[in-house]
Amino acid sequence: MRTPSAGRARTPVDPTMRNGEPLLRVDGLSLSYRKGDGRLPVLDQIRFDVQEREFLALVGPSGCGKTTLLKLIAGLVQPTAGEIHLGGKRVKRPSRNVGFVFQEPTLMGWRTVEANVTLPLELDGGNRKRAREEAQALLDLVRLTGFEDVYPAQLSGGMAQRVALARALVHDPQLLLLDEPFGALDALTRERMGRELLRIWQARRKTVVMVTHSVPEAVLLADRVLVLGPRPASIIAEVPVNLPRPRTEGMQETPACSQVARRVREALEQVGLQ
Repeated sequence: MRTPSAGRARTPVDPTMRNGEPLLRVDGLSLSYRKGDGRLPVLDQIRFDVQEREFLALVGPSGCGKTTLLKLIAGLVQPTAGEIHLGGKRVKRPSRNVGFVFQEPTLMGWRTVEANVTLPLELDGGNRKRAREEAQALLDLVRLTGFEDVYPAQLSGGMAQRVALARALVHDPQLLLLDEPFGALDALTRERMGRELLRIWQARRKTVVMVTHSVPEAVLLADRVLVLGPRPASIIAEVPVNLPRPRTEGMQETPACSQVARRVREALEQVGLQ
């Protein structure tokens, strides 16, 4: 199995996308934390590109640094070595060009659904009327019309995550980061949310980097899957998902989809992760 950490993982160049330049470039990214008198390595020489409007999935063992990698891309954490560029600019701090959906919805319980979604625009000092219009458009998109004045405690887990997704999209970011957004949901709700995410992505076509522990979910949603090894994590495999879009959940039963999933699992098996 080729190890892309020795070279850059790429997608085929689309001439309509920034003259072939990737939207996101992660270059030689390493991170370690202080531990006593030494260092605890977490990530080791991570390299990959993401093209505009691409959907990239990251899979790997628990604790290998997938969430940390997303935080680095978002500018929430600074690397020990390496660089990240978004839209040609080096990432040094959090930016409104990145939307982030965490494992938990992290909604503010004292604000209504609409007020949670408009919060990023309010913090930017935007026009209140336009903020409400954009929030309404996104709540319509995530199928929460009629829940504008409801509070988070009155929502199911899946509904709360849809609010979090709408909030992440409200300032029209260049890049959307999803950190195992359906991991806390029951199996049936998770399947339904996967279908919803497919529909929403098709409508907005944002560039997405998503962490998931579910191989079927990664294959159904993504254009490519990057497999990370154990800590200190590096990319141990890159698996393209050459399945047509729009996709449906029924595609998971097809031989083509099963073959891609098998390649991802084989990469995990090589380092004893399956």
